[in-house]
Amino acid sequence: MAFFYITPELNAEVEMSAESTEKNENIAGINIGDGFVSVSRMVRRGRKKILLTHAGWMEYAPDATDDEMVRVIRKLWKKAKMPTRTVCAGLQSRSLCLKYFKYPDLSQIELTSALKLEAEETLQLPPEKIMLDWHLNRPRSDPYTQQGEQLQGVLVAVAKDQVVRQMNLVKKAGLFPVMMDVGCMSLCNLFLTLRGDSVTTENAVCVVNLSRYNADISVLYNDHYIYPRTIISRSAEWASKVQYLIENISDALLYYHVKVDKTPVNRLVLTGFVPDSSEFLGQIHDTIGLPTEVWNPLKDKNFMIAHGAKSSKKDEAITPLMTTSLGLGLRNT
Repeated sequence: MAFFYITPELNAEVEMSAESTEKNENIAGINIGDGFVSVSRMVRRGRKKILLTHAGWMEYAPDATDDEMVRVIRKLWKKAKMPTRTVCAGLQSRSLCLKYFKYPDLSQIELTSALKLEAEETLQLPPEKIMLDWHLNRPRSDPYTQQGEQLQGVLVAVAKDQVVRQMNLVKKAGLFPVMMDVGCMSLCNLFLTLRGDSVTTENAVCVVNLSRYNADISVLYNDHYIYPRTIISRSAEWASKVQYLIENISDALLYYHVKVDKTPVNRLVLTGFVPDSSEFLGQIHDTIGLPTEVWNPLKDKNFMIAHGAKSSKKDEAITPLMTTSLGLGLRNT
């Protein structure tokens, strides 16, 4: 999935690098947003299973300054006894550009130029003030771009100063950011790792991750293809905005059908900060008309938790909010 590689040469500059990190580099995931910070580190145990070795979360005030957030991160890192300071950080921004694209007959150079122009038009910024990356929807057995074919995938673009601020925030906390990822991609990585067998050329799945005020909606189809959307509830948490959520899930499914016209979606999976209400789930199921389930990755059959990472009784009430950081932590596996 799409992500930014970060070369932090200066606090004021960020460059996207084509170099990958070492295969066995010890990387933790950290997600900052919606009033809390969550961190996780995982390792693989076989082809499908993953083991959570270190984890934790901590809230911060909505009006917290950067210095106050740095102190929260430092305190959380110590609380979780995290064995590494190298991180993949989640990037949250209300102005993030996350768009599905489809272009016929473009070379790699032409695709890069087209996506840069699309990012400039969407963000209304000059190219030197934009960071962008993209994920191509292609079979795993054929990951390379050939000239003269139809290219489709997901464009991710954001103002560079927002990436710089996020990078500097974690750097001031004593961490070393080598990658930044967005919620939709993190969600897809986590779901495909734990439940990838449910996504085939015949069966597509719509996965929705709710944080307190954001929702990442991703249609997964045809192995690791993705059709994503991110929405924001500006005024209230999802328990009182269920109709708004339903409308956006329905729109995502409609546009997926119109623009992609691939495998039909046969299941809706909700995860994250899902309101504990049968009426909430029932209204979504009855309106959208798909089999609907609530999925807690921490309780997935392929997910294991090391004894030292198990949360206290108090922590368990908020662990679904860690879904994004779990996906970010997969960069270590």
